[in-house]
Formats: sequence, structure tokens, C-alpha cells
Amino acid sequence: MRKADLFEYIFKSLKNKKIPRVDLHVHTNWTDGEHTVKEMHIEACKKSLSHIFFSEHTRKESGSWFLDFIKEVNNLSKEKCDAICGTEVKILNFDGDLDLTEEFYKTSDLIMASVHRFPGETSEDFKKNDAYSRDKVIKMEFELMMSALDNSKVDILGHPFGMSIKRFGFDPSEKLFDEVIKKCKKNDKVFEVNYRYHKNPKLLINKCIENSTKISLGSNAHSKNELGKILENI
Repeated sequence: MRKADLFEYIFKSLKNKKIPRVDLHVHTNWTDGEHTVKEMHIEACKKSLSHIFFSEHTRKESGSWFLDFIKEVNNLSKEKCDAICGTEVKILNFDGDLDLTEEFYKTSDLIMASVHRFPGETSEDFKKNDAYSRDKVIKMEFELMMSALDNSKVDILGHPFGMSIKRFGFDPSEKLFDEVIKKCKKNDKVFEVNYRYHKNPKLLINKCIENSTKISLGSNAHSKNELGKILENI
């Protein structure tokens, strides 16, 4: 199934109050996950998932291992569960640039762009959450996402406002979610509803449907038992 057809299928299913058996945010032991590609795929088949997106983390300095990862995913049988391969990358700055090489871009089925840190943050800065006010955190994450949605290489906006919600404990307004969802629609991008980050997935799904915005459903699964968790909450 072409990626355009996949997201049309997801949208139509949700609009018709049917839950598509997909999980489009999965990590393995190639990076920070617990299980292998094969183990995750076997589990996806057991759970009757029709599509799974292996969205492994990469950076520009990531080595050639990613190409081996892509090869491993592409060698999986698609008979029971179609395995899609690609990468989740960091939004680097307020110009919408991505931490992504051209080679990784060309070998990926899908590119997911996510806010993982603020521009210029070091590992030490990352621990100092009290250095940011609520308004500043939400404003910066909003601007990073909106700029990335202008990048032609982005397919999916990963866990929108996830850093504000999970790292800082700040809940953005529905109005800001609306603006991001509308920008996704305008630029033909996919808005991810994420099990790990979003407290009210049904609300976000309904907002996407109201705005005819493409939807991705992701568990952010790092282990077999987390696969398909997003489907339990919608």
C-alpha cells in the first residue's frame, strides 16, 4: 500500500468510527528499544496489526547501521503485517531543518520529525527544566513544529507538543493544537496521535477529522508489550 493510500485508509476508518489495526511509531534494539526487528514484527502479527512503522532514531552522524536496519525491515514478510521502514529525526531549529542525511532520507519510506530538545540545548541543559517558563516552553515547541511543517522532507509530525506535555508537564491549549492540525492539512502533512504523550487521543482525532487532516496512530513502542497500545485508547 502506498503511503498516501495508507493514511487515507486510516482517516476514513476513524471517520467511520472503525479502529485501523496499525501502529506507526515503533523502536527496536537498533537504538533504544528492547526487542529486535523480527521480534517486534512477530508480535505485530500476533496482535493482528496490518501495518507497523519501524521509525528508528537517527542523526546526521549516525553510522551505516541504519542501512542495515532498513535492509532487515525490507526483508520481513509483508503477508500478515506490512512493515514500513524509516526514521524519527529531531527538528534542529526554527528554520525547520532536520537532523537527517540525504542518504537516510532517500532510503526511508517515511520521515517523522519530532521536537526532542530545544535548539542549542546540551545534555546538562536538558536536566534544567526549571529554567523555562510554561509560556516559553509551549511557544518554542509550537514554533519548531510549525517551521518543520514547511520542510518538504517531513511526512509525519511526531508526538506534537510531546516535550511540553511529557518533559515539562505543561498542557498546551486546544487552540494551539488546532493551529498545528490546520497547518498539517495546509501542507499535506500527517499529524501523529501518540499513546505515550497525548492524554486525550480521541479529542485530537476528532480535531483532525474536522479539519480533514491526515492522522497517524503511534504507540511509541519500545517493547513488544507496548505494541498496539494506542489502539486501546481510541
